Amino acid sequence: MHLSCQNFCLILLCATFGCRDAIEPSPKPVSRLFVLQSVDNRPLPTIISAGAGDTTQVLWSTVTLDSTGQAVTVHHLSHAYLQYGSEENTYTLRQQYRLKADSIEIGGFGGCPPGAMCVGNLHGKLTDSTLAIAEFYNPYPTNPIIYLYHLVQTY
Repeated sequence: MHLSCQNFCLILLCATFGCRDAIEPSPKPVSRLFVLQSVDNRPLPTIISAGAGDTTQVLWSTVTLDSTGQAVTVHHLSHAYLQYGSEENTYTLRQQYRLKADSIEIGGFGGCPPGAMCVGNLHGKLTDSTLAIAEFYNPYPTNPIIYLYHLVQTY
């Protein structure tokens, strides 16, 4: 059987289009940067802890979620001490996150070693443009403090 050059080129062209998905680059991984807008509906800066002459304010905060399941939270806080003045510090926490539908859990998923003082994972809701995280500062976590973040960058 003899194939003409036109038929051969047609078969080759069809085979190339059939492999299109296999040779296209995979989608670029996406990271999302969220910036804190409010704490319990209070704009920033806002007091998050006060008592016995000490006051802690959150000045700004960000959460970055990357495509590999890593979460990086950065808090910039001001601490005012009645006897010692005030200071500002930036705290960075690297954790993991897991998604299930619109629910997100941020923390450590390897368990707490014996004898260690471990903090529980944070839970919240994730939409296309917001991240709401419930943080429990009281001993009875029935009234969580809601940190509302807004998406500012996808890269």
